[in-house]
Amino acid sequence: MKKIVINRVDETIYKEVLDNGMEVYFYVNKNIHNNYVTFTTKYGSVYNEFEDESGKLIKVPNGIAHFLEHKVFVQEKDPQPEDFYGKNGALCNAYTTFKNTSYLFSGTDNIEENICYLLDFVQSIYLTDENVEDEKGIIIQEINMCDDRPIDVLYEKIRKNAIFSNSFKESIIGTEKEVKSITRDLLMKCYNRFYHPANMFLVVTGNFDIDNVLNSIKENQNGKKFDKFRPFNLKIYKEPDKVVKQKEMVNCNTNIPKVSYSIKIAINKFKMDKRKLSIYMYIIFNLLFGDTSSFDETAKKDGIITSSLFYNILNIDTHFIISLINSTDKYNELIERIDDRFKNIDINETDFERKKKVLISNEIFSYENIEMVNEMIIDNVIFDGNVESDIIEIIESLNLKDLKEIISKIDFNNKSIVILKNK
Repeated sequence: MKKIVINRVDETIYKEVLDNGMEVYFYVNKNIHNNYVTFTTKYGSVYNEFEDESGKLIKVPNGIAHFLEHKVFVQEKDPQPEDFYGKNGALCNAYTTFKNTSYLFSGTDNIEENICYLLDFVQSIYLTDENVEDEKGIIIQEINMCDDRPIDVLYEKIRKNAIFSNSFKESIIGTEKEVKSITRDLLMKCYNRFYHPANMFLVVTGNFDIDNVLNSIKENQNGKKFDKFRPFNLKIYKEPDKVVKQKEMVNCNTNIPKVSYSIKIAINKFKMDKRKLSIYMYIIFNLLFGDTSSFDETAKKDGIITSSLFYNILNIDTHFIISLINSTDKYNELIERIDDRFKNIDINETDFERKKKVLISNEIFSYENIEMVNEMIIDNVIFDGNVESDIIEIIESLNLKDLKEIISKIDFNNKSIVILKNK
């Protein structure tokens, strides 16, 4: 078993690769009285064009990854996951993102039994033409609910107006037309392609005995047969640097107008590790607009905003889409203030070093929360292919000179603004 020592934090994550290719990660904290376990496939909504078993590039409808999440969670024979975990004193759930689908449970007891059931139900699927058709109605209802939620409409518009060709622009859940076009055969094709153990990983965090849990996992997997895994390539998108649309006003059922101000930044402009670059980006936007910034203080004092701006960084592999989001009647004044702030960026050494210290503290204290550690491991594996052991050293290596050089290369005029107003 490989030990991944997280430097400067005095914490260890263990990694084991099973004979069938599945990766298993363990983090033990004896001061915690709970366990949080996730089973993840490296398959999300953006993987809609991929090589099949013959090496041919095929395209499938958007929304299949999310559709599979629904169907995996419904088993042919009882007990169903909710019933099983409820009886075992645990909670279960699942979610689909752009790049992964994860199934999870949390609970204090019966961890080995609970993990084996998690592996069993995710590694089996019951699909018929009839139950696929029935599920379409449920998912279409979910789509309609999202269409009625202003914040969901806003995020969809942010991506559509910033991204030309990359499949990140598409909805994770798909459209009604796309969902109706999904068939049992397409679902089975994607399930067989992406739900192979060699394309999946298990993360176990909490208070447990590693040897006992690992033995249970190995015994479970050794009792199953899988076809040989064939690596696959995904379609590579040539994404333009410019945004699709600079500004759009959308009529929406919202009590208070919502505004997003997004900047599209090409990653290849910077000769730097992507993780390190993403930390720099976070620091820049946090210092400019965070709840301790002069912008935040002045905008609240002047009544332009009542709560701090929320900023979201979307990594679409070739670009960062960084969005500033708020709800305010004075959206024009807010947009003008943001414009002015980008024209007058002045970050000093003191504020920069203070923010670095905050980030380092957050990294250290995150190990008191097993769910955060679990999510960190998932994020590292999905985006980097490995768990980063030197994250504090990376933060400490950041310097004001590089930060200012990064700022100088950002085209702040390459922006896309979305405003949601009441109908």
